[in-house]
Amino acid sequence: MFQLLLRFLRTISWRIRERRTLIYAGIYLASLWIVATLLFHLCEQVSLFDAFYWSVTTTTTVGYGDIVAQTVIGKIASIAVMLSGIGILGLLLASFTDILIERSLKRRHLIRSFMEDHVVVCGWDNKLEIAVKELLAAGMEVAVVAEAADIPLVHEKLIFIKGDPSDDENLKRANAENAAFALISGKDETETLLSAIAVEKLKTTIHTTCIVSDPKVAQALKKTGVEQTLSADEFFGLILSRSVFVPEISSFLSDMLGGGGMDLHQERIPTAFEGMTFFEILTLLKEQYDTIPVGFVRDSRVTLNPDKGAILRAGDELMYIAEKKLKLGSPL
Repeated sequence: MFQLLLRFLRTISWRIRERRTLIYAGIYLASLWIVATLLFHLCEQVSLFDAFYWSVTTTTTVGYGDIVAQTVIGKIASIAVMLSGIGILGLLLASFTDILIERSLKRRHLIRSFMEDHVVVCGWDNKLEIAVKELLAAGMEVAVVAEAADIPLVHEKLIFIKGDPSDDENLKRANAENAAFALISGKDETETLLSAIAVEKLKTTIHTTCIVSDPKVAQALKKTGVEQTLSADEFFGLILSRSVFVPEISSFLSDMLGGGGMDLHQERIPTAFEGMTFFEILTLLKEQYDTIPVGFVRDSRVTLNPDKGAILRAGDELMYIAEKKLKLGSPL
C-alpha cells in the first residue's frame, strides 16, 4: 500500500514539474497565505493558527464569520485575499484535476488484455453484438476492438479497446497473439480485409471468420489465411428460399442457434473413435448421450449425413446436435 502511494506521489510530482502554471499558482497561493496570515496576526491580535484559518476560509470564500477583520488594515487584507485568492485557487485545483484526468485516460489507453485462447472481435455492429452475447453466455472470454465511443455490454469476461481494429498496436493490446478465434465485421469491406490481414499476421493459426458481401473480397480473405467468410445477404437469401419448402425453418434455426435447448457442436474425435464407421458412432452417441451426429469435417471440408459405412480417421472432427458439448476426449 505504501509503495502504491509512493508511486502515485512520484507520478504526481513528475506531472507537476511538467506544468509551470501549477507551480506558479501554488507559489502565489502559498505566498498569499503567508503574508495574509502574518498581517492578520499582527493587525487583529489573533493567534497564527487562527490567522491562517482565516486566510484559507477567506480564499475559498467560505467565510464562516467566526473570525472577522476589525481594523482598517485587516479589512483591506481581507479584500485583497478574496479578490486575488479565489481565482488562483480555482486555477490550482483545475490544473491538478487535469493531471488526474490525463493519468486516468492514459491508463485506459494502455489497457492490455492478458486473456488466452479467447475471441478477438474486430468492429462493432448488431451482428457482432449478438455474437458477443452468445459467446459470453457460453463462458468465453472476449476482447472487442472497435472505433466506437463505447459498447452497450458490461461483463467480467469482456474488455473493450477503443481504436482502429486493423492497427497492430490495438490488436496487441487485445492480446491477439494468444487468441484462438477472431470475428471480423468492419464498417466496410476494406476495413474487414485490413483487419483480417493484421490479425493473421500476428497469429497465423488463429481461426478467423469474416462477414463480407463482395465475392472478390472473400477470395482475397481466403488467400490471407481466413478460414471462413460469411455473407449475410447470401445466408438470409438462402434461408428465405428454403422457407418455401420448410415452413418451420425459422423455428428450427431459433432452437439450434438461439439457445432454444439444442445447439450444433464440432470437436475432434477421440482416439477411440478412429477406425469406427459413422453409423457406429451415431448409434453409440445416441444410446449413451441421446445426441445426434450430423456429419464430420476432414481437411476443412464438411460432409453432412455421410454414408453409414464411412470410416472416421485421426484428425477428423465430428459435428453433432446436443444440449451441450460432450468433450469427446473424455472417457465415455
